[in-house]
Amino acid sequence: MKLLVTGLALVGFGCAAFTVTAATSPDISWNYLSAGYAKANIKISDGPRFKPDGYQLNGSYLLSNNIYLRGSYFDVTLSDTGVDLDTSEVTLSLGMRDAISHQVDSFFEAGYGRSVAKLNNVKETDNGVQASAGFRCRVTADLELDIAARYSDLGDDEIIYGDLSARYRITPMFDFYASYQFESDVSIFATGVVFNF
Repeated sequence: MKLLVTGLALVGFGCAAFTVTAATSPDISWNYLSAGYAKANIKISDGPRFKPDGYQLNGSYLLSNNIYLRGSYFDVTLSDTGVDLDTSEVTLSLGMRDAISHQVDSFFEAGYGRSVAKLNNVKETDNGVQASAGFRCRVTADLELDIAARYSDLGDDEIIYGDLSARYRITPMFDFYASYQFESDVSIFATGVVFNF
């Protein structure tokens, strides 16, 4: 957790340092849809690690100058050596952004989360709340870096995890993205395309 807080502070300071050099960079887009490939790395208790893969969908829509609605969904599966694993999660959040500068936005969001995990015909469904806070920083006209701390309380487990991502602008309408979410037992790497509108 200390590492994550330190990372948030460093990104905040780093983004502030780019404010002068990125004065001509465009605003950060909060209206977007994205789709891409996702690969998870899951450790169950003291057993082996499983690495299912699948897809990820995300979307955000700015309701006003500062309030936005965000949704996400991912689904990863694995069928190998007698293991049948399928896990998915959907979240729907209401968020608030604050433009610190033309290049840096801070945000806070909270909402509903639902996860479904199936391992060898044993299925578990959990519902609960989730929240996150972080920064989005456009360091150049084409490159954006994001960092967030996310909290999830679905079922019996409370989890705090880090979320790092980068977007590279291909055209004003399309970005390429890569993201990495991590905590002690689970990590998810994803990459894909963002459609800005």
